[in-house]
Amino acid sequence: MNESGFIATVTKKLPAEVYAWKINARFAPGVPDCWYSGPNGDLWVEWKLLPKMLTRHKPKLSKKQLEWLSDRYDQGRQVAVMVGSPQGTMIYLNKDWTSQQKVDRLYSRQEIADWITSMV
Repeated sequence: MNESGFIATVTKKLPAEVYAWKINARFAPGVPDCWYSGPNGDLWVEWKLLPKMLTRHKPKLSKKQLEWLSDRYDQGRQVAVMVGSPQGTMIYLNKDWTSQQKVDRLYSRQEIADWITSMV
């Protein structure tokens, strides 16, 4: 499964009141893969996909992605990096995506959809 297919499996689990936009911004480098919007706010998510989850991981983000995410975070926006795998998905918040993290909790696709819903 590719990244877009993985994202689609999560998006299908979102309730109707959550708007999901899979972004293809070839002319705006660094913009995250998805924007989610709901009654309580917005969430920008950069997705990465691994064939197998590691015990420690730092998402591979481009310089432009790091800049975009950090700038929006500093503005008070809700941003996250999600790394998915067949074993589950890890959520990186609060600029945790800038350093290697211990993978101590993986979420199912339904749990990720529920978390996105709770954020927006």
